[in-house]
Amino acid sequence: MTWKPPFPLAILIALALVFGSGACQPASAALRSPSTAANNPPAGMQCPDGRPARSGLQNFGAYIGTWQASRTHDSQFPSDYVIGTIPGHVAVRCSQDDYVIAEQIHPLFQAPAGQALRVALTDIPGDGKKVYDHVRTLCRVLQYSSLELAHQLGADDPGGQVDISFESDGAYNSASVKLILIDLLDGPGADTRVC
Repeated sequence: MTWKPPFPLAILIALALVFGSGACQPASAALRSPSTAANNPPAGMQCPDGRPARSGLQNFGAYIGTWQASRTHDSQFPSDYVIGTIPGHVAVRCSQDDYVIAEQIHPLFQAPAGQALRVALTDIPGDGKKVYDHVRTLCRVLQYSSLELAHQLGADDPGGQVDISFESDGAYNSASVKLILIDLLDGPGADTRVC
């Protein structure tokens, strides 16, 4: 009697190639939340380097040259930047006209929700007002509205809404936030984030 594998060899090779291809991704991709990558693709496109600083906002919604002027690249994740307020790194995405419209903040150590909120709120303009704060099984989603953001981003965000999401490993745990997302996913008062 000869042994036959439970799956044809071609299927096993295909599975090995699919699962092995993750090793060829940049290191920062390994830290992305599975729910983020699958259900909430990052908005915008890769931000360019080397743009000059401009007047206006300094953090979320800033022109990428202005945003980069006060940040250094992370040595472990060269395409990302050092957070600054806590250990960790942040990946950014830009609009077509080079304004920061998405941030994926990865604390080095999982952060309590209060600290995660302080980190997120330091990135949005000071005139931001809370629209909602919803806690779900897998995440916490907040929306803020800012006239400064609406003015800076124009057609990219005419209402000045900015969405903030906190994710943990598995179910949302307010004592252990692993990923802070800041983006322009939803319109005024809408809450469509899948998490």
